[in-house]
Amino acid sequence: MLIYRNGRHFHWGVVAVFASALLVSPSAGAADSLRTLVRPIPPEVLAPPSPSQASAELIQAYYDSILQWGRVVARQVRPVPGRQGESYLGLPQNVEDDVRPTAYAAMVLGFLAEYRPPRPGVEPSQRQAWRASAIGLLRYLTASHVSSGGACLNGKPWGNQWQSAMWARAAGMAGWFLWDDLDQDLQAAVARLIEFEADRFPKKEPKSSLRNDTGAEENAWNSQITALACNMMPAHPHAKAWEEASLRYMYNSFSVAADARDATPGDGGRPLKDWVTTVNAHDDFTVENHGIVHMGYLKTTASELQENVLPWLLTGRNTPAACMHHVPEALELLIHCMAWDGAPVYFSGTDWKSYHEQSCEIVLYTMQSLLKGDRRAAFLEQTALKWLARQQRAEKGFYNVRRDLEYGGLCATRLIACCLAHGIIDAPPKPISADEFDRLAAGTRHLIAGKTVVHRTPNKFASFTWAQKRMALALPRNGTWVLWPHFDSYLGILDGRDSSHRNARLEKIDVDVRPNGFTVSGRLLRCKGKLVQDFFYASPPGDFTVYIERLQPAKDFRPGSRETGVIGLAYPLGSNERTLYGPWDSLQTRGYGGRAAIHCLAGDWLNIDNRAGYVVRRTDGRRNVIRYHDESRGFGRVPQLQEWISLVGDADPLPSAAPTWACVVTFLNQSAQDTKQWSSRVQFSAEDRQATCTVGKETFTADFSPNQEPEKK
Repeated sequence: MLIYRNGRHFHWGVVAVFASALLVSPSAGAADSLRTLVRPIPPEVLAPPSPSQASAELIQAYYDSILQWGRVVARQVRPVPGRQGESYLGLPQNVEDDVRPTAYAAMVLGFLAEYRPPRPGVEPSQRQAWRASAIGLLRYLTASHVSSGGACLNGKPWGNQWQSAMWARAAGMAGWFLWDDLDQDLQAAVARLIEFEADRFPKKEPKSSLRNDTGAEENAWNSQITALACNMMPAHPHAKAWEEASLRYMYNSFSVAADARDATPGDGGRPLKDWVTTVNAHDDFTVENHGIVHMGYLKTTASELQENVLPWLLTGRNTPAACMHHVPEALELLIHCMAWDGAPVYFSGTDWKSYHEQSCEIVLYTMQSLLKGDRRAAFLEQTALKWLARQQRAEKGFYNVRRDLEYGGLCATRLIACCLAHGIIDAPPKPISADEFDRLAAGTRHLIAGKTVVHRTPNKFASFTWAQKRMALALPRNGTWVLWPHFDSYLGILDGRDSSHRNARLEKIDVDVRPNGFTVSGRLLRCKGKLVQDFFYASPPGDFTVYIERLQPAKDFRPGSRETGVIGLAYPLGSNERTLYGPWDSLQTRGYGGRAAIHCLAGDWLNIDNRAGYVVRRTDGRRNVIRYHDESRGFGRVPQLQEWISLVGDADPLPSAAPTWACVVTFLNQSAQDTKQWSSRVQFSAEDRQATCTVGKETFTADFSPNQEPEKK
C-alpha cells in the first residue's frame, strides 16, 4: 500500500515472512515468533519530508504543545523500587487513575524521542533521555500486565479490566514508536500485551445502553486496541478477527435505532444493519451518561472514533467507513452548540466540572478537516489550537485547571494523532472565516429525544433542557469564560432542593421552536409536591433572554429558602478575578483563595464584568436579594468554576400562600452602565396566571392557565 503526500509516496518494505508458511500462533510458540509479526512504522511517517507550509505550521504547533507536556510529564517519571530498569508515575495501583497516566506518558515520551518536526531544536541528549524514560515505563507496563504474570506495585496485575484496552492501546503505541530501540524481550512483551487485550473482543458483544449510561464511549475505546493490533501485526493469525471486531465496535458506538433497518453498504459491502446490533444514541444523536444528556460523552465518543483513524493512516491503508459512522451527524450537533473558543457548550451541565476541552476534542476537527475536506472543521481546528495553547501557557504546561497527569496525557496523545495525520495527508482545506462560521452555526435546533432546545447567534448561545436536569442557559460571546452551566441555572434551588428529576416532577412542557428563537414553558412540582413552579423561558433573535416564574405554595407550606434565577460564575483564562456591578456600586470577586462566604446583595440588577447584565422584576413588593456564593476552593477535580449567583431571593421566607411572580431579563454582551439604564426600562406585570414582560419594543407573555395543552414529553 502507498501513502500519498502531494505527489510523493511512502513505500512499505516487503514483509519478511508470510504467516501461512513460517508463523506460529503466539499462544503455542516462542516469543520471537510473536515479535516478528510487528510491522514497524515507516521512518518517513516520523520525519515527514518537506510538508506544505500550512501542514508544517500545524505540525509544529502540535509538536510544540506535546513538547511542553512532555517536559511536564518527564519530571514525574520515577524508578520502580526493587525492579531494575522499570519506571512509573502517579500512584502505584493497578486501576484507571494509575495505569492510564503511565501508559500515556510512555506514548508521549516515545513520540518525542522519535518524531522529527519541521523545525529541529531538541538536542540528541534530550531525545535519549525521553527514550530511556519511555522504555522504563514500557518495561513496568508490560511486566505488571496479566499477560506477563507480574503485578503493579500494589501486588495486583492490570489488564482484562473495564478500561484496560484503552490503556493498552497507549502502551502499544509507545512500543510501536520505539520499536527499533526495544530489546527483543521488551518487543515480545509489548506484542504479547497487545495480543492479549485485542483477543478479548472478537467474541465479545459490544455494549448496548441508551438510557443514563451510554455504551457509545466504551465501544469506541474498546475498538482502539483491535484497530492497533490488526494494523501493527497484519500477518498475525488473529488479525482478520481483530479487524472485524474493531469495525463492529466502531459501528456500535454511535448506533441509533434506525441502523437496524439501514441497508446502506458499509465496510466489506455488508449493509449497516448487519454490522449494528446495539442502540447507544438517540435519534437526534444525543447520548446519556452519568444520568444526564451528556455533551462530554458525545464529543468523547466522536474523538475516540477519529483517533482510531491513526493506525490505518500509519500503515497506508484506506480508512474504514466504520471510523466515520454517524460522526458527521455528531459534528453537526456539536457545531450547533459550539462556543467561540472551539469547544461545545454543555447545555445539560457536566459532572466533570470541566468546560474547555479543546485539547482533547481537537482530533475530531482535524480528521474531519483532512479526511472530509470540511472547512468548518478546519476553522474549529485552528481556533481550538490557539485556545489550547493559551490554556497551556496559563496552566504552566498542563491543559486545564485540573493539572492532573491523566487528563494531560489524554490530551497530548490525541494531539499526537493530529500531528501525525497532518504529516501523512498534507492537504488541509482552507478554513472558513470566523464570521462565516458564526453564520453557518446560527439557528435553532430542537433535540426531541434529548429534550433540549438550543439557539445560537453570532453573539449568543441560549438553551433550555428538561431531561434529567432542568436548566436554562444564556451565554454572551466567549461566554463559557464568563458563566458556567450550573445544573440549576435559572430554575434554581427551593427549600434546599434542586430542580432535577430526582427532586422535581415535570407536569407539562410546551415548546415553540422557530428559525430565529424559541420559547419553553412548563410546570414543576417542587418540595415534594408542596410547591408549584410555573416557568417560561424565551430566546428571541436579539442578545437577550427572558425568564418568568410563578411560585404557588400549598396552603400550609412555606419554603424555607428561595434561590432562583441561578447562574454559574466563571473566570477569564489566566485570571482569578471578576467585578460584579449593581446598586451597591461594585464588588470584586476572587475565584480561588480567600474565605468562603455568601454575599447577600440587595438590588434588582447585576452586571458581570461588563459582559452580561441581569434585570430582576417582581410583583410581590418584596425587596429582592441577590446572593453571590463565594467559594475559596473547588470541589472534586477543579479548583475554580464552583461559584454561583442566585438572582432572585428573599431575606425571609415567603409570608403567605399567595402566588409570587418574578422575571429575569438577561442582557448579553452588555456594559454595566447599559444594564443600569435597562433596570428602569424593563416592564413586568402579572395577574392571575398570566404575566407580561416588555423589553424595549418586544413583549413576552407567559400564560400558565390550566387549559394550556402540554407537548408530549
